[in-house]
Order: sequence, then C-alpha cells, then structure tokens
Amino acid sequence: MSTVLISALRSGSRLIGRWWFGPAPDWPRVRARAVAGTRFSRAPGEVTATTGQLGGVPSEILTPRGAPADAAVLYLHGSGFVIGAPQMVRTLTGAIAAAMRTTVYALDYRLAPEHPHPAAVDDTMAAYRALLAQGIPPERIAVAGDSAGGTLTLDLALRLRDEGLPAPAILGLICPVLDYSADSEAFHCDPSREPLLTPDLMVQFMDAYLPGVPESRRRALSPLYRDITGLPPIVLHSAGDDLLAGDARRLAALAAKSGAPLRHREYRGLWHVFHAMPMKPAREAVADFAAALTPALYGHRTGYRRADSPDERPAIARPDR
Repeated sequence: MSTVLISALRSGSRLIGRWWFGPAPDWPRVRARAVAGTRFSRAPGEVTATTGQLGGVPSEILTPRGAPADAAVLYLHGSGFVIGAPQMVRTLTGAIAAAMRTTVYALDYRLAPEHPHPAAVDDTMAAYRALLAQGIPPERIAVAGDSAGGTLTLDLALRLRDEGLPAPAILGLICPVLDYSADSEAFHCDPSREPLLTPDLMVQFMDAYLPGVPESRRRALSPLYRDITGLPPIVLHSAGDDLLAGDARRLAALAAKSGAPLRHREYRGLWHVFHAMPMKPAREAVADFAAALTPALYGHRTGYRRADSPDERPAIARPDR
C-alpha cells in the first residue's frame, strides 16, 4: 500500500472534517455539507440500492445478487448522533452487503439535537422489530454500526436483553463511542494523529445528544459502565490513531473480565472509521469484519474470541511519521 496515498487520505480527511464542522457547528448546515460531499457515493456493481422503511423509519436497502430473503444486517451509521445519513456510508454498507452476500438495511434514524437520546435508540428498536415482523428470525440478523452507530448497536442489544426480547445473532462495532463522560480516553490521549475527531467536537456531540444530562447520568448511560453480559457475540474494530481507541481497549478488557464474547482488532496507524476510505487497509478491514459476522448468520463458527490478544491487533506501519 502506498504510504503517499495513506498520507494524502489522512490529510484529505482532516480538511473534510474542518470543512464540515468549522469552529462552532450549525448542525443543519453541517448535515447539508456532509450529504453534498457524499452524493455520488456508490455501492458495488453487484449490489442494488433502494429506499424503504423499517418500522416507520426511513432506510436504504442494499441487496447483493443472490441474497437470501431470510437474513439481514441492520446497519447504523455514525457521525456523532447529530449528522449522517445512509448515503454517507454507502460505499461501506455496500461493501459489507457484497462481502456477506446479505441484504443490509441502513437506517436513517432521527438525529440530535432536534431528537436527543433516546430517539435514535427507539428508532433502532422499531427497525429491529420490523425485521422480525417480516419473518426474519433473530438468529439470521446481525446488527452493526460505525462510531455513534456502534453505540446504538450496543444500546439496542442491551434494551433487547433487558426487555427479554430475542437477540440478534451477532453485533459488529466499528470505532464505537463507548463513554459519554469526561473519563473517556478521547480526552486523555494524543489527538494529533486523528484527522476527523477532536476533543472539542466530542463535547459538542455529547451536549447535543444528551442536553442537560449531568455527568453522573452520562456515565451511567455509557456502554463502558453497563453490564454487557448476556449479549450476543461482539466483533469490535478500532483504529490506533482514533481518539476512541483507548475506550475500545477498555471494552475489550471489560469483556475479558466479565466473560462476554468479544473479538477485537485494532488497526494501528489508522484513524476513525478508516473503513470507508478508498485504500487497501480499508478493504482488508471490511473483508475481515464481514468474515467475522457472516458465519453467525449461516450456521458456522463465529470466530470470535473472549478477549483481546496481540494477534488480534495487527500492526500496520505508520506511513507518514
């Protein structure tokens, strides 16, 4: 992989982040810029993208040729709970659909600050119930998401467990937000290598999603401080330069301590949700992510491990240091 290309993509991501957010984000304008910048996103040629609804929530449906009718991936996009749309991650969701040979339902859930917590969780729950109502059995459903969408994936699984409802077969998390509090490693790490996220931006995301919620309550709502036992197997991807990488390591440690099934891969030298970038490490990571999810839907070994281990954290050279 060309180190020049990786360096250029990192620099380009930094410029995009600055263009999107600016010094004081106006969320409707940020959304308009983000959508405009991704309007030409395309899924792979063998994947058909259509629009529809799940439980009254708008969705983009990405269907690869030959996909079975009784299996699905419910995908939840990221972007801090305040921006984002299915089309913004179409290259990623389309690649997952193609690799898994499974229909992906990318949910266009409600966004903060107009719709603060728990509106997005409620939408996710409605969509999952709709998949069940379509006749798709829970053991043939994977739920996955990136960044804030990874958080919603965990929130959905926790709500299903707590309400005694059938769980999906497996959960997939890409660079998730795991700690809403000031204890998050996002505020205690070197932010210089991460091109998209900044500590200030994380504060703005949390204030929009959890307006007026005190620190103690934010901590209690954070997945890192909740009981994760009894959840489906978790596939966790993180990126070493991401502000959220330290929290991913904490989740892996929590899973190891509690015995929760979790497989963690940390991609060193890469940044937040690099999976969406047009580069070889991203394609390899998406292939690994899909390969870890697919067997859970089709009756084979899931391939997860109960804890992080060195061989689960592949070393990718820092190309531009």
